[in-house]
Amino acid sequence: MTQPKPRYKKVEVEWFDAQSGFGNAQYVEELTQERPLHSFSVGYLLYECKEHIVLGFMLFGEDMVKHNQLIPKGMIKKMRQMK
Repeated sequence: MTQPKPRYKKVEVEWFDAQSGFGNAQYVEELTQERPLHSFSVGYLLYECKEHIVLGFMLFGEDMVKHNQLIPKGMIKKMRQMK
């Protein structure tokens, strides 16, 4: 049985992830050395507006998704459509 391909574009997003800490106490000097993590995500572009994008990673038909990610536009370095 052949299923229709998803109607969403497949994209690769290059972005910088924010960091946070909850567990151990740290010296402020150590925190000044922290840098955003250079990250890559590949998924279906479900939504895009001027503030953010939403990626989906597991699609069920046309209107259901499992595993998603919202990335603020200010954190995105580059986004390209994949074939």
